[in-house]
Amino acid sequence: MNNQAKPIPSPAAATGLRRGILGLLVVAVFFAIPFLGLDEYWIYILTIGFYYGILASSWSLIVGYVGRISFAHAAMSGLGAYGSIFASTTFALPLYLAIPFAGVFTGLVGLAIGRLCLRLHGAYLGLTTIAFSEIVRITITAEHEITRGSLGLAAPALFESADRVQYYYSFLAVLLASLLVMWLVLRSRIGLFFAAIREDEDAAASLGVKVVRWKIFAFTFSSVIAGIAGAFYAHFIQLVAPSMMSLQEMGFILSMAVIGGFQNIFYAAMGGIVLEVLLEVLREIGEWRMAIFGAVVILVLRFAPNGLFGGFADYLASLGRRS
Repeated sequence: MNNQAKPIPSPAAATGLRRGILGLLVVAVFFAIPFLGLDEYWIYILTIGFYYGILASSWSLIVGYVGRISFAHAAMSGLGAYGSIFASTTFALPLYLAIPFAGVFTGLVGLAIGRLCLRLHGAYLGLTTIAFSEIVRITITAEHEITRGSLGLAAPALFESADRVQYYYSFLAVLLASLLVMWLVLRSRIGLFFAAIREDEDAAASLGVKVVRWKIFAFTFSSVIAGIAGAFYAHFIQLVAPSMMSLQEMGFILSMAVIGGFQNIFYAAMGGIVLEVLLEVLREIGEWRMAIFGAVVILVLRFAPNGLFGGFADYLASLGRRS
């Protein structure tokens, strides 16, 4: 008879299991929604929510994991949208090549910006990305003969059919794929380098971490994801305009990540999805919905620095410690 005691799972492992099960349930719900008879309009809103989920999560990769602030994500998304349109119309590339081209293009732009300002300390990245975003937006608006300015540029549809369910599952797949890739990167040694840079850049450098290299990598990587998201968005709504690259749009993405929990890519993604749906629910009250949105951001920053979904995860962790 074997009298050896069985190993008792640690509270951290139990909490991780709960989070994993909860995450799988959330994904299962999203997959099932089109079969529940939901109106096509709400399928459309959820699809846009997935787009914002991609942007919010990839933005949190820079801020929450590397500790550097950037205001270029909306501009990168817009560059990806315009890049994919030009690649598919001017150069006649099929969309399955035009969209990856948009990701490579925005990645090269991100690499150039990163090499320009990420060697410096302080708020240089934030200031540079604000200037970059405005330069790109103003340039696209002014080049009316090429971009049609503020009127916007038409984009070819991603699918021949106008069925919104196809777009819904496409965006869900892109969201899940981007989260998986980011999670794998963060689970690797690169994630440890990011954490070391976030906590103490000088100490990380003294231990042999190539600080500048990994900061540039993080910014370039997140730019690629934003560009691909923008390309999919362009071919979904079939029209892009400089307004999608404004600082107001960037503030919207930032707020979604903060409310969801910018220290975790999954919480930030849920913030993008849920906030897009809630803002649509509140559309009937007009501009007051944006005032409510701003008040929620302030309250979250004051009382739940890890975001609403991060706070819920902390509650699950407390349950694990009690059991």
